[in-house]
Amino acid sequence: MKIKRWMGFIMAMLFAMPFFGGCSDPVYEDTRDDKYIVMVFTNTHYEEVPSYAAEMRVLLGENDPNSDRMYAAGFIGPMLLTQSIEQMQAEVNTAFDMAERFNIPVYFQLDDVNNYTTLFGGDAEVKYWEDPSMCEWIAFPEEGEEYGGQNKYGELPRFWYNWGSWRVAKAVPNFASPKLQELIVHNLKEGFLKPLTERYNKLKKENKAYLFAGCAVGWETHIPDYSSDNHLLNLSLDNLPRDYATGVQMYEWEAAQYGYGALHALGYDQAKLDAEAAEKGISSKQHMKNILYQVIHDYSELLAKTVYETGVPRNKIFTHTVSASTTLDNDCTFYSPIWTAVNDYSTPGYTMSPVTCKYDMTKMKQQLYAADPNFNEFACAEGYAAGLDTVEKCDAYFAEMFGNGARIVTAFGYPDVNVPVFEFKRDPNFPYIISTNNWLRGDIKY
Repeated sequence: MKIKRWMGFIMAMLFAMPFFGGCSDPVYEDTRDDKYIVMVFTNTHYEEVPSYAAEMRVLLGENDPNSDRMYAAGFIGPMLLTQSIEQMQAEVNTAFDMAERFNIPVYFQLDDVNNYTTLFGGDAEVKYWEDPSMCEWIAFPEEGEEYGGQNKYGELPRFWYNWGSWRVAKAVPNFASPKLQELIVHNLKEGFLKPLTERYNKLKKENKAYLFAGCAVGWETHIPDYSSDNHLLNLSLDNLPRDYATGVQMYEWEAAQYGYGALHALGYDQAKLDAEAAEKGISSKQHMKNILYQVIHDYSELLAKTVYETGVPRNKIFTHTVSASTTLDNDCTFYSPIWTAVNDYSTPGYTMSPVTCKYDMTKMKQQLYAADPNFNEFACAEGYAAGLDTVEKCDAYFAEMFGNGARIVTAFGYPDVNVPVFEFKRDPNFPYIISTNNWLRGDIKY
């Protein structure tokens, strides 16, 4: 009996050893403090990865694992709302295969906020645009309507975007829709985080955590506003956008403020909106925008928190809005305030470019401090070579960005296209390439 008791005790101790730190697998942390310049050649698809990586090594040399300055390869996607789970998982694994083979860190531009198309794969099992409750509207619903504007216009408002030329896509997601939120979190976990966790943990175990540069959980997250309040687009009813490929034109009624789907999901109608605005002493229009800013913030935070809870550190998770609110003096949900990108689970990121999206660094830093005095970092989540046409300008740009707390600086661009503001040349004499090498060597101080 004594032998049995001792055997039982020994077995119990063996099973308990993970609790005491005995035989459990160690938890590998990512404690590196790396900064990255991320090359996002935006017309490069995943099947082109090997030639893409080889070309980057020719232009930028070998990354030094012992340095805290590296270049990374940035990929558009996975797309959380338009791709299948299988497509997302395949892209994550393809990207990490490249990272390990070529020693080039990988960066992901998640979410469909600027790309509700099937350009990067369109096999999503659930198509949100077929469910009006998951889509945005330009009016509150009237009695008998499934969505606002249904009886008057007969269809949901579409998403219009400009990538050097105007394009039109499906309806815009309703960020406050519980059904949409449940869908996108599911897709994020299954399509992106499941393969990411496996590959990232492997890299951490091998002391190669630097090969994951991070991910942006939005893409200029905003709620469209095509009304006259949008000073950045400055649309005119006399010359509404046309899709570059089909010639289809924006309807006049689409030249409006979107967001009524979100308001409806939050329990608002016009009467409630007006009553609350009166209590606050502001216009109903302003009150609506303030609510929608919070919707943008909460949606971004939801995605960031989902990634953070899997063990990805805050300095590798980036929200992504735009910096235009620091240079334009009007409110607009197309370019929301700086604080909408700030939360406890991510590094706030912005589109920042001397030409394509102007910014005021002083105002941005002041507003970041006001939103979170304890966190002093940000990301240039979408940047361009436009306006940086000399090495001196590029060097100054990198010094400004990293010197003010940037974790990453991205270079979006199409190689060899006839849209100068988006062009990025794969040429060793291109100023941005020269300056990137200057920064990698440590020649740019900040």
